[in-house]
Amino acid sequence: MLELKNISKTYGTQLILNDINLQVQPNQLVSILGPSGSGKSTLLQIIGLLLKPDSGSIELNGTFYDKLNSNSLPNFRNNQLGFVFQFHNLLGEFTCAENIKLPLLIRDKKITSEQEDYFLDITKHLGIESLVHKFPSQLSGGEQQRVAVARALINKPALILADEPTGNLDNKNAESLYELFVQLKHTYGQQIIMVTHNEGLTKQSDLVVHLNSGIIQ
Repeated sequence: MLELKNISKTYGTQLILNDINLQVQPNQLVSILGPSGSGKSTLLQIIGLLLKPDSGSIELNGTFYDKLNSNSLPNFRNNQLGFVFQFHNLLGEFTCAENIKLPLLIRDKKITSEQEDYFLDITKHLGIESLVHKFPSQLSGGEQQRVAVARALINKPALILADEPTGNLDNKNAESLYELFVQLKHTYGQQIIMVTHNEGLTKQSDLVVHLNSGIIQ
């Protein structure tokens, strides 16, 4: 379970997040809705250990973020959190397979047969098994995002964080990617938080959080 208590964040004199409290249960797909500037991405970056809150606490499956030191934080983030961004952030000089496996290599230096089997399973489930030896530049935008989702899944994280993952896709591919998140929740028991401004992409979410001016409404 993920639990946020009294999370606040200020930039200069501007209050971005104001006393945010949120619980996300295992096997939940949570959508965070709000206009530009509402604090959605800042909240996701704090959950993803990319930013520190000014106050409050976060606990994920028994681990408190403020107890992580500079040595343990990168390992925790790599092992427990998977990220999908609006822009896929794939490395153009590597094949899709190499991009997907990169978090494993960062953690373990080599890939086991069990991890290879999981790689084959998720690429098949995501419908990209025929694309893994291609380079990102050879793929469509929707295909690139599926590769990015596979990369987020490869370490079997406790939580996937998706920041406007459909924002760079047309309506058809956006709907397809959202349906994919719903399937991942059921197939892998994955816990997912997705930030979006598109209310139409929240219909199958377990929880919809409306964020405006840094406050949950």
